[in-house]
Amino acid sequence: MEHNEDAALNAARYKMKQDSEPLPVDEYAQATGMAPVEKQKTPLQLHAEDEAWEVANSVLDEAFARGDFDNLALAGQKIDHITSNDDPDWWLKSMMRREQLTGLGPPALTLRVEDEQMEQILDRLPTERAVREHIEDFNARIIEARRQLLGGPPVITALRDSTAEVLGWQQRRAEKPSPVEENAPPKRRWWRR
Repeated sequence: MEHNEDAALNAARYKMKQDSEPLPVDEYAQATGMAPVEKQKTPLQLHAEDEAWEVANSVLDEAFARGDFDNLALAGQKIDHITSNDDPDWWLKSMMRREQLTGLGPPALTLRVEDEQMEQILDRLPTERAVREHIEDFNARIIEARRQLLGGPPVITALRDSTAEVLGWQQRRAEKPSPVEENAPPKRRWWRR
């Protein structure tokens, strides 16, 4: 039986070679003297691709029939970045969310976000001088954003007083226990060693 199938397949391949029309020529590539962008495929290669798709589809159909795709995680749930077609920048927003990119956008918005997180940012700074320098840089960026005539949302972020911010930084630092005190093991007396 296999011999007959092989013979039929070989006969079909031979007939395709004999009856095949030449594939269209890339006229632009010939006119410009450039090589074609894609190599032309023979009818046998095209037939092999069709066979591969048929095999893949049959394998998928069998998997569906067995129930391999039943009860998958997230089945039936909305995937925002794929199902929302109304936003033309869905792919950019999903990449920003996935890669956790921040600080992008108009200065008015980035300054608002930084203003909301200012206490956490200042609490990570080691010295009063660093706090003052950060506040001065923040105020300079606010003034520069107000001078820009590029459009976008208005800059409504208020300037910050560096002295008041330093005092707040000192108070928060005095209230919070130092990390050495939190993680230090209890001291053992020499007679209990």
